[in-house]
Amino acid sequence: MVGRPLKKIQCESYTRSSNYTKQCLCKGYYQKTSGKYRCKFHAGASTGPRSIAGRIKALKNLKPFKNKTDKELEWIYTKRYAKD
Repeated sequence: MVGRPLKKIQCESYTRSSNYTKQCLCKGYYQKTSGKYRCKFHAGASTGPRSIAGRIKALKNLKPFKNKTDKELEWIYTKRYAKD
C-alpha cells in the first residue's frame, strides 16, 4: 500500500455528492483560522493576487524585478503578463 493511510489526517468536511453524510477522504492540512483540518478543495487554495497593485507587490519579491519602480513594474506587467 502506498503512503501511510493510518497516520493520514483526513479533511473534516463532508462531501456534497453524499448529501453531507460521507467525510472527505483527502489529506487535511491544519487551518489556523478555524482550527480544523481541511483539504485543498474545501479550504480554498490561494489563487494569487488579483489586483494590479497586488501583482506588482508580488513581482517586487522576485530577484530580477527587485530594484524596479512601481511604474516600471506596471508597464512590464501590462506588456508581458496581462492577458487580453
